[in-house]
Amino acid sequence: MPRAVLAFGSNLGNRRQWIIKALAAIKVSKGIELLEISPLVESKALTLAGFDSSKPKFLNCVAEIETSLKPEKLLAVVQGIEQRLGRKKLVRWGDRNIDIDIIKYGTALYRSADLVIPHPEATKRAFVIVPWYLMDQKAEIPGFGAIEKLAYIFADQVKIV
Repeated sequence: MPRAVLAFGSNLGNRRQWIIKALAAIKVSKGIELLEISPLVESKALTLAGFDSSKPKFLNCVAEIETSLKPEKLLAVVQGIEQRLGRKKLVRWGDRNIDIDIIKYGTALYRSADLVIPHPEATKRAFVIVPWYLMDQKAEIPGFGAIEKLAYIFADQVKIV
């Protein structure tokens, strides 16, 4: 079964609880085995206009899973979890109680109308790269390579909490 990396984020309400609830939902989802969870990191809110210090800060982590689900089915599962937890997508890259992204799916390079794997913004996001590196120092992004150098570049953009 392929191993995948999921990224979790929250900047509304009890951020830690939203992430815990999302991880718990992943853990009990059919076809998914939760293998490892990174430390939590905190970062400034990233909007379409860039980082915005006036917005609530995000808590983020990543998790490694093993799954029998194909990419589109995994996407449906994570979006279903977001919906059950009350996520409302009002503004792209806006405030949210929970966000779950598929960052990596095995060694696959995958593209459909609804999903691109590896996540096209992953290499630009400290709040993905740093916790992922803290979880797995040998991590690689298919088509890109090792994330180690990025983790060092981004280290000052997040705070481990």
